[in-house]
Amino acid sequence: MIPAASPARLDVKGMLADAGQLLATGAEGPTDDGLSELTLRLRGHIMLLIPAVSDRITVHPRNDDPLAQAMAGVARAGRRLAEEAPNGSLTQAVAYAQRLAHTVVALTEHLAALEDPR
Repeated sequence: MIPAASPARLDVKGMLADAGQLLATGAEGPTDDGLSELTLRLRGHIMLLIPAVSDRITVHPRNDDPLAQAMAGVARAGRRLAEEAPNGSLTQAVAYAQRLAHTVVALTEHLAALEDPR
C-alpha cells in the first residue's frame, strides 16, 4: 500500500483543477491523448487520497456522519480504482474519467470534513 501523504503536502488545488477539467459545465473536454493523460493523473490522485483519508479516519475523535461518509467514500474510491478503463468509444472514456473526477472531488471533501475541528 502507498504510504499516506500528509494532507498539508497534498496538492488538493491541483487535484481539483484536474477534476474540474472534466466536470465544469460547458467546458471543452481534453483531446484523446489529453484524456488518457488526465485519466492517469486522476487515478494517481485517488491513489494518494485514499491513504490520506484513511489515516484521518483512524485518528478522527468522533463517531459521526463525516467519519461514516469518509469510510464509505474510501470504499467507493477503491472500487472505482478496480474498474477497468474502457477500450471503447471516446464517450465511454470520458464517462470513466468523469467518474474518477467525481471520486477525487469526494475524497478531497471527506479529507476536509475530517480535518474540520467543529
